[in-house]
Amino acid sequence: MFSIAIIEDDDRDAGNLSSVLERYAEETGEPIQIQRFQDAEAFLTRYRPVFDIVFMDIKLGEGGINGMAAAKRLRKLDANVALIFTTSMARYAVNGYEVDALDYLLKPVDYYKVKMRMDRLGRTKSDKKIYAVVSCDGNLKRIPASELYYVEVLDHTLVFHTKDEELSGRGTLREVEKTLAPAGFVRCSISYLVNLNHFRGIKGNTLRIGEFELRITRGNWKQFFQELCAFLTGGGGR
Repeated sequence: MFSIAIIEDDDRDAGNLSSVLERYAEETGEPIQIQRFQDAEAFLTRYRPVFDIVFMDIKLGEGGINGMAAAKRLRKLDANVALIFTTSMARYAVNGYEVDALDYLLKPVDYYKVKMRMDRLGRTKSDKKIYAVVSCDGNLKRIPASELYYVEVLDHTLVFHTKDEELSGRGTLREVEKTLAPAGFVRCSISYLVNLNHFRGIKGNTLRIGEFELRITRGNWKQFFQELCAFLTGGGGR
């Protein structure tokens, strides 16, 4: 299923895009969920990283921030959501690279051009559909499961480890485990949830996940080893 946000102040343009997306859903059998926002402030104020695609009108209306400024703010909240600009003039989309926009569409949007973008996103969506959502510094950040090496509990705080950074947030390891288990995450101790896609080896009770070395505790060894064998022989997550 695609969760889609449309940020568009013109009712006719918003209706046309919604109709095109609904036609796509009907013809392909791909469920979609659409939420429309008339201005960028309403979209950004209570933003949560739950959308797969954001269609953003570049100009928007008078009295509010335009689509490009909104997109820059969006990228601070969510670096991964697919962003597609809609515009009546192509010259307004030339700076889309600044906010990592996937593409732009000229209004009125054409069904087959939308379908082409949606099909392309659909082919990559399955690899990126599982995320860890981290609440830190008052913002929510969405991290693709594939980028996570392990998650640990440290003094009642969750620490999410990627190759290049550590992000701390609120929550419980049990909640994160429910989300990430289908992506190949298992416990090697009461404190560590590891991504077996980055498994590199075991020596004694030391587990190597990427360049990280973690301890497998006695109480978790049997269950961990069973899940590791199942993962390796099955070629993927649970």
